[in-house]
Amino acid sequence: MFFFNRKIPTLIFIGLYISFIVFFLYSKFTYHELWKDEWQAWLMARDMGWGELLGSLYYEGHPALWYLYLKVWSLLSYGGNDELFIQLAHASLIIGAYTLVWFRFQIPIWLKGLILLSYYPFFEYGIVSRGYAFVMLIGFAIALLLPKVISTRDAQGSRNLKILALLFFLFCQTEVYAVMMAGALLFYIFLEKNGLQKFSSVMKDKTFSTLMWSCFGGVIIFLISVFPRTNEVDLSRAYLSKPLSGEIFFKGFQGMLANTFWIGSIPDTNVFGVNELGLIFSVLVVSGLIYLFRKERNILYTVLFFMFGYFIFLITIYTGGVRQWGMFFIFFLMLLQLFFLKINKSESKLDLLQTGFLLSIFIFQIHYSYLAMEKEINHPFSNAKMTAEFIKKDVPEKASIVAINKFEIAPVVGYANRKFYSLPEGETFTFFKWVEKVYLPSEKELQLFADYKKVNRIIIISPQKLDNRRYPNALLWKSFDNYSVKNENYYLYTLGK
Repeated sequence: MFFFNRKIPTLIFIGLYISFIVFFLYSKFTYHELWKDEWQAWLMARDMGWGELLGSLYYEGHPALWYLYLKVWSLLSYGGNDELFIQLAHASLIIGAYTLVWFRFQIPIWLKGLILLSYYPFFEYGIVSRGYAFVMLIGFAIALLLPKVISTRDAQGSRNLKILALLFFLFCQTEVYAVMMAGALLFYIFLEKNGLQKFSSVMKDKTFSTLMWSCFGGVIIFLISVFPRTNEVDLSRAYLSKPLSGEIFFKGFQGMLANTFWIGSIPDTNVFGVNELGLIFSVLVVSGLIYLFRKERNILYTVLFFMFGYFIFLITIYTGGVRQWGMFFIFFLMLLQLFFLKINKSESKLDLLQTGFLLSIFIFQIHYSYLAMEKEINHPFSNAKMTAEFIKKDVPEKASIVAINKFEIAPVVGYANRKFYSLPEGETFTFFKWVEKVYLPSEKELQLFADYKKVNRIIIISPQKLDNRRYPNALLWKSFDNYSVKNENYYLYTLGK
Protein backbone atom coordinates (compact mmCIF):
# COMPACT_ATOMS: atom_id res chain seq x y z
CA MET A 1 0.00 0.00 0.00
CA PHE A 2 3.09 2.26 0.09
CA PHE A 3 2.54 3.34 -3.52
CA PHE A 4 -0.96 4.55 -2.77
CA ASN A 5 0.14 6.76 0.13
CA ARG A 6 3.20 8.19 -1.48
CA LYS A 7 3.55 11.99 -1.58
CA ILE A 8 5.03 13.88 -4.52
CA PRO A 9 6.74 17.29 -4.68
CA THR A 10 4.46 20.31 -5.09
CA LEU A 11 5.87 21.36 -8.47
CA ILE A 12 5.25 17.89 -9.90
CA PHE A 13 1.77 17.88 -8.37
CA ILE A 14 0.92 21.19 -10.05
CA GLY A 15 2.67 20.17 -13.28
CA LEU A 16 0.58 17.01 -13.54
CA TYR A 17 -2.60 19.04 -13.16
CA ILE A 18 -1.58 21.61 -15.77
CA SER A 19 -0.68 18.79 -18.18
CA PHE A 20 -4.09 17.21 -17.64
CA ILE A 21 -5.92 20.51 -18.24
CA VAL A 22 -3.96 21.12 -21.45
CA PHE A 23 -4.82 17.61 -22.62
CA PHE A 24 -8.48 18.11 -21.70
CA LEU A 25 -8.81 21.48 -23.44
CA TYR A 26 -7.01 20.23 -26.53
CA SER A 27 -9.37 17.23 -26.72
CA LYS A 28 -12.46 19.33 -26.14
CA PHE A 29 -11.73 22.18 -28.55
CA THR A 30 -10.03 20.12 -31.25
CA TYR A 31 -12.21 17.06 -31.61
CA HIS A 32 -15.61 17.57 -30.05
CA GLU A 33 -18.53 18.41 -32.31
CA LEU A 34 -21.55 19.87 -30.54
CA TRP A 35 -24.79 17.96 -31.01
CA LYS A 36 -28.45 18.81 -30.60
CA ASP A 37 -28.66 18.78 -26.78
CA GLU A 38 -25.72 21.15 -26.53
CA TRP A 39 -26.95 23.50 -29.26
CA GLN A 40 -30.55 23.49 -28.00
CA ALA A 41 -29.71 25.06 -24.64
CA TRP A 42 -27.49 27.68 -26.28
CA LEU A 43 -30.01 28.60 -28.97
CA MET A 44 -32.75 28.99 -26.37
CA ALA A 45 -30.53 31.19 -24.21
CA ARG A 46 -29.33 33.25 -27.15
CA ASP A 47 -32.63 33.80 -28.95
CA MET A 48 -35.15 34.00 -26.08
CA GLY A 49 -35.72 36.93 -23.76
CA TRP A 50 -35.13 36.37 -20.05
CA GLY A 51 -38.82 35.94 -19.27
CA GLU A 52 -39.53 33.69 -22.24
CA LEU A 53 -36.52 31.56 -21.36
CA LEU A 54 -37.62 31.02 -17.76
CA GLY A 55 -41.16 30.28 -18.92
CA SER A 56 -40.03 27.60 -21.38
CA LEU A 57 -37.90 25.40 -19.15
CA TYR A 58 -40.67 22.92 -18.48
CA TYR A 59 -40.28 21.84 -22.10
CA GLU A 60 -36.68 20.94 -21.34
CA GLY A 61 -37.10 19.13 -18.03
CA HIS A 62 -34.01 20.94 -16.67
CA PRO A 63 -34.04 23.81 -14.16
CA ALA A 64 -32.77 27.31 -14.77
CA LEU A 65 -29.13 27.59 -13.72
CA TRP A 66 -27.46 26.28 -16.88
CA TYR A 67 -29.73 28.30 -19.17
CA LEU A 68 -29.26 31.54 -17.25
CA TYR A 69 -25.52 30.97 -17.22
CA LEU A 70 -25.52 30.47 -21.00
CA LYS A 71 -27.72 33.55 -21.41
CA VAL A 72 -24.98 35.67 -19.89
CA TRP A 73 -22.36 34.11 -22.18
CA SER A 74 -24.61 34.56 -25.20
CA LEU A 75 -24.50 38.32 -24.68
CA LEU A 76 -20.89 38.10 -25.89
CA SER A 77 -21.93 36.36 -29.10
CA TYR A 78 -21.59 38.36 -32.30
CA GLY A 79 -22.39 35.63 -34.86
CA GLY A 80 -20.22 32.81 -36.10
CA ASN A 81 -18.47 32.30 -32.77
CA ASP A 82 -21.19 30.48 -30.85
CA GLU A 83 -19.38 27.15 -30.80
CA LEU A 84 -16.39 28.77 -29.10
CA PHE A 85 -18.50 30.43 -26.40
CA ILE A 86 -20.48 27.27 -25.63
CA GLN A 87 -17.24 25.39 -25.13
CA LEU A 88 -15.65 28.18 -23.08
CA ALA A 89 -18.70 28.53 -20.84
CA HIS A 90 -18.76 24.83 -20.14
CA ALA A 91 -14.98 24.43 -19.80
CA SER A 92 -14.90 27.14 -17.13
CA LEU A 93 -17.29 25.13 -14.96
CA ILE A 94 -15.72 21.75 -15.46
CA ILE A 95 -12.19 23.01 -14.82
CA GLY A 96 -13.50 24.48 -11.58
CA ALA A 97 -14.76 21.02 -10.63
CA TYR A 98 -11.44 19.40 -11.61
CA THR A 99 -9.55 21.97 -9.53
CA LEU A 100 -11.59 21.12 -6.43
CA VAL A 101 -10.86 17.42 -6.87
CA TRP A 102 -7.14 17.83 -7.50
CA PHE A 103 -6.27 20.50 -4.94
CA ARG A 104 -8.95 20.23 -2.25
CA PHE A 105 -10.23 16.66 -2.08
CA GLN A 106 -8.53 14.80 0.77
CA ILE A 107 -8.11 11.54 -1.07
CA PRO A 108 -4.98 9.73 -2.34
CA ILE A 109 -3.36 11.28 -5.39
CA TRP A 110 -3.66 8.03 -7.36
CA LEU A 111 -7.41 8.18 -6.84
CA LYS A 112 -7.57 11.84 -7.88
CA GLY A 113 -5.88 10.98 -11.15
CA LEU A 114 -8.28 8.11 -11.78
CA ILE A 115 -11.28 10.34 -11.06
CA LEU A 116 -10.21 13.03 -13.53
CA LEU A 117 -9.68 10.47 -16.30
CA SER A 118 -12.92 8.59 -15.61
CA TYR A 119 -15.59 8.45 -18.28
CA TYR A 120 -18.21 10.58 -16.55
CA PRO A 121 -16.03 13.43 -15.20
CA PHE A 122 -13.80 13.55 -18.27
CA PHE A 123 -15.97 12.72 -21.26
CA GLU A 124 -19.69 12.59 -20.55
CA TYR A 125 -19.74 15.72 -18.39
CA GLY A 126 -16.41 17.22 -19.46
CA ILE A 127 -16.02 16.93 -23.22
CA VAL A 128 -19.77 17.11 -23.87
CA SER A 129 -20.99 20.61 -23.01
CA ARG A 130 -24.07 20.13 -20.85
CA GLY A 131 -25.35 21.58 -17.59
CA TYR A 132 -24.28 18.48 -15.67
CA ALA A 133 -20.98 20.29 -15.15
CA PHE A 134 -22.82 22.46 -12.62
CA VAL A 135 -23.76 19.32 -10.66
CA MET A 136 -20.10 18.40 -10.42
CA LEU A 137 -18.87 21.87 -9.50
CA ILE A 138 -21.50 22.64 -6.86
CA GLY A 139 -21.65 19.05 -5.61
CA PHE A 140 -17.90 18.89 -5.04
CA ALA A 141 -17.96 22.28 -3.30
CA ILE A 142 -20.71 21.00 -0.99
CA ALA A 143 -18.72 17.85 -0.21
CA LEU A 144 -15.76 20.03 0.82
CA LEU A 145 -17.69 22.52 2.92
CA LEU A 146 -20.20 20.20 4.57
CA PRO A 147 -17.83 18.59 7.14
CA LYS A 148 -16.60 22.04 8.24
CA VAL A 149 -20.14 23.29 8.83
CA ILE A 150 -21.15 20.18 10.77
CA SER A 151 -18.17 20.32 13.11
CA THR A 152 -17.77 24.10 13.61
CA ARG A 153 -19.88 26.37 15.84
CA ASP A 154 -17.92 29.66 15.73
CA ALA A 155 -18.35 32.73 13.51
CA GLN A 156 -16.42 31.07 10.70
CA GLY A 157 -18.88 28.19 10.86
CA SER A 158 -21.80 30.61 10.62
CA ARG A 159 -20.35 32.17 7.48
CA ASN A 160 -19.72 28.75 5.97
CA LEU A 161 -23.29 27.75 6.79
CA LYS A 162 -24.64 30.68 4.77
CA ILE A 163 -22.41 29.72 1.83
CA LEU A 164 -23.46 26.09 2.14
CA ALA A 165 -27.15 27.04 2.24
CA LEU A 166 -26.69 29.00 -0.98
CA LEU A 167 -24.90 26.04 -2.57
CA PHE A 168 -27.74 23.70 -1.59
CA PHE A 169 -30.27 26.09 -3.14
CA LEU A 170 -28.26 26.39 -6.37
CA PHE A 171 -27.68 22.64 -6.39
CA CYS A 172 -31.44 22.16 -6.71
CA GLN A 173 -31.39 24.39 -9.81
CA THR A 174 -28.98 22.14 -11.73
CA GLU A 175 -30.74 18.80 -12.28
CA VAL A 176 -33.49 16.72 -10.72
CA TYR A 177 -30.76 14.25 -9.72
CA ALA A 178 -29.05 16.97 -7.71
CA VAL A 179 -32.32 17.51 -5.84
CA MET A 180 -32.12 13.85 -4.81
CA MET A 181 -28.47 14.29 -3.83
CA ALA A 182 -29.37 17.30 -1.69
CA GLY A 183 -32.04 15.25 0.07
CA ALA A 184 -29.57 12.42 0.68
CA LEU A 185 -27.00 14.86 2.08
CA LEU A 186 -29.63 16.25 4.45
CA PHE A 187 -30.18 12.67 5.59
CA TYR A 188 -26.41 12.38 6.13
CA ILE A 189 -26.39 15.52 8.30
CA PHE A 190 -29.36 14.12 10.22
CA LEU A 191 -27.39 10.94 10.92
CA GLU A 192 -24.19 12.80 11.78
CA LYS A 193 -26.10 14.78 14.40
CA ASN A 194 -27.51 11.55 15.84
CA GLY A 195 -30.99 12.38 14.64
CA LEU A 196 -32.38 8.89 15.18
CA GLN A 197 -31.91 9.32 18.92
CA LYS A 198 -32.34 13.11 19.13
CA PHE A 199 -34.96 13.78 16.49
CA SER A 200 -36.53 16.89 18.05
CA SER A 201 -33.24 18.59 18.88
CA VAL A 202 -31.80 17.90 15.45
CA MET A 203 -34.88 19.33 13.74
CA LYS A 204 -34.28 22.53 15.74
CA ASP A 205 -30.55 22.52 15.14
CA LYS A 206 -29.47 25.67 13.28
CA THR A 207 -27.28 23.87 10.75
CA PHE A 208 -29.85 21.23 9.88
CA SER A 209 -32.85 23.56 9.81
CA THR A 210 -31.04 26.19 7.70
CA LEU A 211 -30.00 23.65 5.09
CA MET A 212 -33.40 21.98 5.18
CA TRP A 213 -35.20 25.25 4.44
CA SER A 214 -32.63 26.10 1.78
CA CYS A 215 -33.34 22.78 0.07
CA PHE A 216 -37.08 23.30 0.47
CA GLY A 217 -36.85 26.69 -1.23
CA GLY A 218 -34.67 25.20 -3.94
CA VAL A 219 -37.16 22.41 -4.60
CA ILE A 220 -40.06 24.88 -4.83
CA ILE A 221 -38.24 26.99 -7.43
CA PHE A 222 -37.20 23.81 -9.23
CA LEU A 223 -40.81 22.60 -9.44
CA ILE A 224 -42.08 25.97 -10.60
CA SER A 225 -39.55 26.02 -13.43
CA VAL A 226 -39.80 22.43 -14.70
CA PHE A 227 -43.19 21.05 -13.65
CA PRO A 228 -44.83 19.79 -16.87
CA ARG A 229 -47.62 22.02 -18.16
CA THR A 230 -48.80 20.04 -21.15
CA ASN A 231 -51.22 17.25 -21.98
CA GLU A 232 -50.92 13.59 -21.06
CA VAL A 233 -50.17 12.48 -24.63
CA ASP A 234 -47.16 14.81 -24.84
CA LEU A 235 -45.95 13.71 -21.41
CA SER A 236 -46.08 10.05 -22.41
CA ARG A 237 -43.44 10.77 -25.06
CA ALA A 238 -41.12 12.43 -22.55
CA TYR A 239 -41.65 10.27 -19.46
CA LEU A 240 -42.46 6.63 -18.72
CA SER A 241 -45.78 5.51 -20.17
CA LYS A 242 -45.69 2.20 -18.26
CA PRO A 243 -44.00 2.80 -14.90
CA LEU A 244 -43.25 -0.02 -12.48
CA SER A 245 -43.28 -2.66 -15.22
CA GLY A 246 -40.93 -5.61 -14.87
CA GLU A 247 -38.75 -4.49 -17.78
CA ILE A 248 -38.39 -0.97 -16.37
CA PHE A 249 -37.65 -2.35 -12.90
CA PHE A 250 -34.67 -4.41 -14.03
CA LYS A 251 -33.54 -1.82 -16.56
CA GLY A 252 -33.33 0.84 -13.85
CA PHE A 253 -31.48 -1.52 -11.49
CA GLN A 254 -28.92 -2.62 -14.08
CA GLY A 255 -28.58 0.85 -15.58
CA MET A 256 -27.74 2.71 -12.37
CA LEU A 257 -25.29 0.05 -11.15
CA ALA A 258 -23.46 -2.24 -13.61
CA ASN A 259 -23.96 0.13 -16.55
CA THR A 260 -22.69 3.06 -14.49
CA PHE A 261 -19.94 1.91 -12.13
CA TRP A 262 -18.61 -0.91 -14.32
CA ILE A 263 -19.49 0.85 -17.57
CA GLY A 264 -18.48 -1.18 -20.60
CA SER A 265 -18.59 -4.49 -18.72
CA ILE A 266 -21.96 -5.17 -20.38
CA PRO A 267 -23.64 -3.79 -23.51
CA ASP A 268 -25.48 -0.49 -23.05
CA THR A 269 -28.65 -1.27 -21.09
CA ASN A 270 -30.57 1.49 -22.81
CA VAL A 271 -29.90 -0.05 -26.24
CA PHE A 272 -29.62 -3.80 -25.63
CA GLY A 273 -31.80 -4.20 -22.55
CA VAL A 274 -31.34 -6.31 -19.45
CA ASN A 275 -29.28 -9.50 -19.28
CA GLU A 276 -28.35 -11.98 -16.55
CA LEU A 277 -24.70 -10.94 -16.43
CA GLY A 278 -25.69 -7.31 -16.00
CA LEU A 279 -27.96 -8.13 -13.08
CA ILE A 280 -25.23 -10.23 -11.44
CA PHE A 281 -22.73 -7.41 -11.89
CA SER A 282 -25.26 -4.96 -10.42
CA VAL A 283 -25.60 -7.09 -7.29
CA LEU A 284 -21.80 -7.22 -7.03
CA VAL A 285 -21.60 -3.40 -7.33
CA VAL A 286 -24.12 -3.00 -4.51
CA SER A 287 -22.14 -5.48 -2.42
CA GLY A 288 -18.94 -3.60 -3.18
CA LEU A 289 -20.44 -0.26 -2.13
CA ILE A 290 -21.67 -1.80 1.11
CA TYR A 291 -18.27 -3.31 1.82
CA LEU A 292 -16.40 -0.12 0.93
CA PHE A 293 -18.42 2.07 3.29
CA ARG A 294 -19.26 -0.57 5.92
CA LYS A 295 -17.22 0.98 8.74
CA GLU A 296 -18.60 4.48 8.14
CA ARG A 297 -22.25 3.67 8.71
CA ASN A 298 -23.62 7.17 8.14
CA ILE A 299 -22.04 7.30 4.68
CA LEU A 300 -23.24 3.77 3.94
CA TYR A 301 -26.81 4.61 4.94
CA THR A 302 -26.62 7.79 2.87
CA VAL A 303 -25.60 5.98 -0.31
CA LEU A 304 -28.33 3.39 0.25
CA PHE A 305 -30.86 6.17 0.92
CA PHE A 306 -29.93 7.90 -2.33
CA MET A 307 -29.87 4.63 -4.25
CA PHE A 308 -33.39 3.77 -3.14
CA GLY A 309 -34.80 7.22 -3.99
CA TYR A 310 -32.98 7.30 -7.32
CA PHE A 311 -34.24 3.84 -8.21
CA ILE A 312 -37.84 4.84 -7.47
CA PHE A 313 -37.42 7.82 -9.81
CA LEU A 314 -35.97 5.62 -12.56
CA ILE A 315 -38.84 3.13 -12.50
CA THR A 316 -41.71 5.59 -12.08
CA ILE A 317 -40.85 8.80 -13.96
CA TYR A 318 -37.84 8.61 -16.27
CA THR A 319 -35.44 5.71 -16.72
CA GLY A 320 -32.93 7.74 -18.72
CA GLY A 321 -29.65 6.39 -20.03
CA VAL A 322 -25.90 6.54 -19.53
CA ARG A 323 -25.84 10.33 -19.20
CA GLN A 324 -28.47 10.35 -16.45
CA TRP A 325 -27.21 7.25 -14.64
CA GLY A 326 -23.80 8.88 -14.31
CA MET A 327 -25.24 11.28 -11.75
CA PHE A 328 -25.07 8.40 -9.26
CA PHE A 329 -21.34 8.15 -10.00
CA ILE A 330 -20.88 11.87 -9.27
CA PHE A 331 -22.68 11.46 -5.94
CA PHE A 332 -20.38 8.51 -5.24
CA LEU A 333 -17.36 10.80 -5.77
CA MET A 334 -18.82 13.32 -3.34
CA LEU A 335 -19.22 10.57 -0.75
CA LEU A 336 -15.63 9.42 -1.37
CA GLN A 337 -14.42 12.83 -0.19
CA LEU A 338 -16.48 12.49 3.00
CA PHE A 339 -15.32 8.90 3.41
CA PHE A 340 -11.60 9.59 3.10
CA LEU A 341 -11.92 12.57 5.42
CA LYS A 342 -13.28 10.18 8.04
CA ILE A 343 -10.66 7.47 7.59
CA ASN A 344 -7.84 10.03 7.47
CA LYS A 345 -8.93 11.33 10.88
CA SER A 346 -9.04 7.83 12.30
CA GLU A 347 -5.72 7.02 10.60
CA SER A 348 -7.18 3.86 9.12
CA LYS A 349 -6.44 2.50 5.65
CA LEU A 350 -8.27 0.75 2.86
CA ASP A 351 -7.95 -3.00 2.91
CA LEU A 352 -7.19 -5.02 -0.22
CA LEU A 353 -10.85 -5.69 -1.05
CA GLN A 354 -11.79 -2.03 -0.73
CA THR A 355 -8.83 -1.01 -2.88
CA GLY A 356 -9.64 -3.71 -5.40
CA PHE A 357 -13.26 -2.61 -5.66
CA LEU A 358 -12.26 1.02 -6.21
CA LEU A 359 -9.71 0.01 -8.82
CA SER A 360 -12.28 -2.14 -10.61
CA ILE A 361 -14.62 0.84 -10.90
CA PHE A 362 -11.96 3.16 -12.30
CA ILE A 363 -10.45 0.58 -14.65
CA PHE A 364 -13.84 0.29 -16.37
CA GLN A 365 -14.33 4.06 -16.26
CA ILE A 366 -10.96 4.91 -17.82
CA HIS A 367 -11.25 2.18 -20.45
CA TYR A 368 -14.64 3.50 -21.50
CA SER A 369 -13.28 7.05 -21.49
CA TYR A 370 -10.52 5.88 -23.84
CA LEU A 371 -13.04 4.22 -26.16
CA ALA A 372 -15.17 7.37 -26.23
CA MET A 373 -12.20 9.58 -27.05
CA GLU A 374 -10.99 7.15 -29.72
CA LYS A 375 -14.36 7.51 -31.46
CA GLU A 376 -14.32 11.26 -30.91
CA ILE A 377 -10.94 11.60 -32.59
CA ASN A 378 -11.57 9.25 -35.51
CA HIS A 379 -15.19 10.08 -36.32
CA PRO A 380 -17.46 13.13 -36.18
CA PHE A 381 -19.94 13.22 -33.30
CA SER A 382 -22.65 13.71 -35.92
CA ASN A 383 -22.71 14.93 -39.52
CA ALA A 384 -24.20 18.28 -38.51
CA LYS A 385 -21.06 20.39 -38.75
CA MET A 386 -20.19 19.01 -42.18
CA THR A 387 -23.73 19.71 -43.38
CA ALA A 388 -23.65 23.27 -42.01
CA GLU A 389 -20.31 24.01 -43.67
CA PHE A 390 -21.73 22.91 -47.01
CA ILE A 391 -24.80 25.12 -46.51
CA LYS A 392 -22.68 28.16 -45.63
CA LYS A 393 -20.55 27.61 -48.72
CA ASP A 394 -23.08 26.53 -51.33
CA VAL A 395 -26.50 27.79 -50.24
CA PRO A 396 -27.14 31.54 -50.74
CA GLU A 397 -28.34 33.49 -47.71
CA LYS A 398 -31.56 34.39 -49.50
CA ALA A 399 -32.44 30.76 -50.18
CA SER A 400 -35.32 29.28 -48.17
CA ILE A 401 -34.40 26.11 -46.29
CA VAL A 402 -37.27 24.08 -44.87
CA ALA A 403 -36.44 21.63 -42.08
CA ILE A 404 -38.15 18.29 -41.64
CA ASN A 405 -37.96 17.45 -37.91
CA LYS A 406 -36.67 20.52 -36.02
CA PHE A 407 -35.45 18.29 -33.19
CA GLU A 408 -32.80 16.62 -35.34
CA ILE A 409 -31.88 19.71 -37.36
CA ALA A 410 -30.93 21.89 -34.36
CA PRO A 411 -27.14 21.31 -34.53
CA VAL A 412 -27.12 22.18 -38.25
CA VAL A 413 -28.94 25.42 -37.40
CA GLY A 414 -26.32 26.22 -34.78
CA TYR A 415 -23.32 25.55 -36.97
CA ALA A 416 -24.83 27.21 -40.05
CA ASN A 417 -25.69 30.29 -37.96
CA ARG A 418 -28.87 30.92 -39.91
CA LYS A 419 -32.57 30.37 -39.38
CA PHE A 420 -34.43 27.59 -41.13
CA TYR A 421 -38.16 27.42 -41.86
CA SER A 422 -40.62 24.88 -40.48
CA LEU A 423 -44.11 23.91 -41.55
CA PRO A 424 -47.04 24.14 -41.04
CA GLU A 425 -46.32 27.57 -39.50
CA GLY A 426 -44.01 28.66 -42.31
CA GLU A 427 -41.89 30.61 -39.81
CA THR A 428 -38.20 30.56 -39.04
CA PHE A 429 -36.83 28.78 -35.99
CA THR A 430 -33.58 28.04 -34.21
CA PHE A 431 -34.65 25.98 -31.19
CA PHE A 432 -37.39 23.38 -30.74
CA LYS A 433 -39.74 22.08 -28.04
CA TRP A 434 -39.12 18.52 -26.89
CA VAL A 435 -42.83 17.64 -26.62
CA GLU A 436 -43.67 18.81 -30.14
CA LYS A 437 -44.76 16.20 -32.64
CA VAL A 438 -42.74 15.90 -35.83
CA TYR A 439 -44.80 17.41 -38.63
CA LEU A 440 -44.30 15.88 -42.06
CA PRO A 441 -45.62 18.31 -44.70
CA SER A 442 -46.91 17.11 -48.03
CA GLU A 443 -45.20 18.03 -51.29
CA LYS A 444 -48.11 20.30 -52.13
CA GLU A 445 -47.64 22.22 -48.87
CA LEU A 446 -43.96 22.69 -49.67
CA GLN A 447 -44.81 24.00 -53.13
CA LEU A 448 -47.37 26.39 -51.63
CA PHE A 449 -44.66 27.61 -49.28
CA ALA A 450 -42.42 28.27 -52.29
CA ASP A 451 -45.26 30.33 -53.81
CA TYR A 452 -45.61 32.23 -50.53
CA LYS A 453 -41.87 33.02 -50.51
CA LYS A 454 -42.05 33.93 -54.21
CA VAL A 455 -39.21 31.63 -55.19
CA ASN A 456 -39.01 29.01 -57.90
CA ARG A 457 -37.18 26.48 -55.76
CA ILE A 458 -36.77 25.68 -52.07
CA ILE A 459 -34.25 23.53 -50.24
CA ILE A 460 -35.37 20.79 -47.86
CA ILE A 461 -33.17 19.40 -45.10
CA SER A 462 -34.14 16.11 -43.51
CA PRO A 463 -32.46 13.71 -41.03
CA GLN A 464 -33.73 10.81 -43.17
CA LYS A 465 -34.15 10.15 -46.87
CA LEU A 466 -37.52 11.34 -48.13
CA ASP A 467 -40.04 8.85 -49.47
CA ASN A 468 -40.04 9.09 -53.27
CA ARG A 469 -43.73 8.24 -53.37
CA ARG A 470 -44.62 11.12 -51.04
CA TYR A 471 -42.16 13.58 -52.61
CA PRO A 472 -41.83 12.49 -56.28
CA ASN A 473 -40.50 15.87 -57.42
CA ALA A 474 -37.95 16.38 -54.62
CA LEU A 475 -34.44 15.87 -55.98
CA LEU A 476 -31.67 14.66 -53.68
CA TRP A 477 -28.89 17.25 -53.85
CA LYS A 478 -26.39 16.17 -51.21
CA SER A 479 -26.12 13.38 -48.62
CA PHE A 480 -24.22 13.62 -45.34
CA ASP A 481 -24.38 10.07 -44.06
CA ASN A 482 -20.83 9.09 -43.20
CA TYR A 483 -20.37 7.13 -39.97
CA SER A 484 -20.77 9.32 -36.88
CA VAL A 485 -20.77 8.63 -33.14
CA LYS A 486 -24.41 9.64 -32.75
CA ASN A 487 -25.43 8.15 -36.13
CA GLU A 488 -27.04 11.46 -37.16
CA ASN A 489 -27.32 11.92 -40.94
CA TYR A 490 -28.66 14.77 -43.07
CA TYR A 491 -30.00 14.99 -46.59
CA LEU A 492 -30.50 18.11 -48.72
CA TYR A 493 -33.20 18.14 -51.40
CA THR A 494 -34.35 20.72 -53.91
CA LEU A 495 -37.99 21.13 -54.85
CA GLY A 496 -39.33 23.36 -57.60
CA LYS A 497 -42.84 24.71 -58.00
